[in-house]
Amino acid sequence: MARTARKLSLAGAAVTLAVTLAACASGGGGGGASGSGSGPIKIGGTLGLTGILSASSQEYQAVYQDWAKQVNASGGLLGRKVVMDIKNDNSTPSTAQSEYQTLLTSDNVDLLLAPYATFIGAPIVPMVKSAGKILFNGGFVGKQYFQQADGWMVGTYTYQEPDYTRGLFEAIKGLPPSQRPTKVGILTNDNPFTLVARDGYQGQGGAIRYANQDGLKVVFSQTYSATTTDFTAALQRAQAQGVDMLVILGLPNDEDAIVKQAHVLGFTPKVMCTCGSQATTLPNWPQLGAATNGVIGTTVAWPNQHNPGMQTVVNFAKARGESVVPTYDFVAYASLQVIQQAVEGAKTLNQQKLRAYIHSHTFKTVIGDIRYNADGTTPFSEVITQTVNGRQQPVWPGSVATAKLTAP
Repeated sequence: MARTARKLSLAGAAVTLAVTLAACASGGGGGGASGSGSGPIKIGGTLGLTGILSASSQEYQAVYQDWAKQVNASGGLLGRKVVMDIKNDNSTPSTAQSEYQTLLTSDNVDLLLAPYATFIGAPIVPMVKSAGKILFNGGFVGKQYFQQADGWMVGTYTYQEPDYTRGLFEAIKGLPPSQRPTKVGILTNDNPFTLVARDGYQGQGGAIRYANQDGLKVVFSQTYSATTTDFTAALQRAQAQGVDMLVILGLPNDEDAIVKQAHVLGFTPKVMCTCGSQATTLPNWPQLGAATNGVIGTTVAWPNQHNPGMQTVVNFAKARGESVVPTYDFVAYASLQVIQQAVEGAKTLNQQKLRAYIHSHTFKTVIGDIRYNADGTTPFSEVITQTVNGRQQPVWPGSVATAKLTAP
């Protein structure tokens, strides 16, 4: 009941802010500026630079800062300097709402970037739409929120939450019959995006549905709170049920904890996937040592795809000491590529005109060519990786794979 009340409170606050912002918006979303001004172009947003989302948020911030530096060195956008106005939402939805109100009213930013994480971003969507602004979203997934935005939010995650495990189930079909799992266990963070990743949306997708479609039996499924740190009992129950395919749908910290604790317990199912947040691409993944061996992960792109901007992102990651490009680098940079190409192509900052341009053009990005679906999502694509003996390589799809999926 307390959790429901909190959700209703946040939703009510978002509606109140949306009404206020709607009164401030001019011409039903015109966005005012044509791009002919001489002052700097302000790009605003929030990130959880402190709090539980700080590690991932700082990755986004670094990409934003580096991109702005590059763009300004090349003359800016429309001949104007770019200024990034990224505020700290402290990994808290209510703080994010307050800061976006400031960005939209007091700061009068020209363009908006989404925050990181679905539970932070969801209440922002109606605010931004009511203000007549496009939300350039490399920060979170959510089919229902894209539908609510009605084309005023455009994303760069190449798979939404119902399809988070789609590539995994396709990849295991390539295993020899004797190595394929038969009993699935699912551990799910009680978070909006991971719950949909498990259950699907409007009868489509979701790990349970994919398992059933492939004739696999889900013998264990447990939801855990965001504050859980000890997964020993849950893992022991999964092991006792004969789980030979463990699907972990969590955020980075808890996915790491589950992988480490499974290793300590000696629980080694044929397939183990951190299929929620893209934990295997983050800088701390190698620090888990032997616990990572055989673990599968997901991401949106891989360096051997040679998409526009790929070498820039790879070099950026290397300079930060990262052996694998974090997924967050890809989606953040792709959002900025869409902004740059849209603004320079439409030759305006007018939001209505930018929206029309975005939904009628193809964008060349580090995650591949994007021709947006009507709801602002991208067509599906995904890369499945596996870490073997400390080295992470793509194993699916075949066009990207540099190794074959293996099962212990």
